Amino acid sequence: MQIIQVNQNYKKIEKLSKLLISFRDFLASLKNRENKMTTKEGIEEIEYYLDKDFPIYIALVNDRLAGYFILKYDDDAVWLEHFFVKESFRNKKIGTALFKKAEEVIGDHGYVNLYNWVHPNNDRMINFLRKQEYDVLNMIEIRKKFKNEKLKRKIDLNSNQFRYN
Repeated sequence: MQIIQVNQNYKKIEKLSKLLISFRDFLASLKNRENKMTTKEGIEEIEYYLDKDFPIYIALVNDRLAGYFILKYDDDAVWLEHFFVKESFRNKKIGTALFKKAEEVIGDHGYVNLYNWVHPNNDRMINFLRKQEYDVLNMIEIRKKFKNEKLKRKIDLNSNQFRYN
């Protein structure tokens, strides 16, 4: 396996955009929604990140794209903006290798912590992060209910209860 940084000269951006679309499809499924992103929109999103100097790294296994991550530097924090491993490559230590690379990259730039946004339904990522010793809850995102949104669950946090889809 190779982990390499993608730059403006990367020749297989369309393949990477398809992986990005798979990531977006997965995120949409967590919200019981459908993602309708096109390949062109995926390419545009990757080009946007490259133009903004967001580091993008990919994992290649036998020259096949297995996964990727994108980092976002935000003042004094670095966010794991995207992190995705193709289903057929999961449980093969590729995610762990990618994550360790992300930590290495931020460490090389003097940062200590890698911040992660995780959808509460994404048990796989939450469990993965716990295995990487990420277990400090940093913030909670709270919003109003969307018009016609059906909220099916409630989550207790300390003495507060929140509605959740």
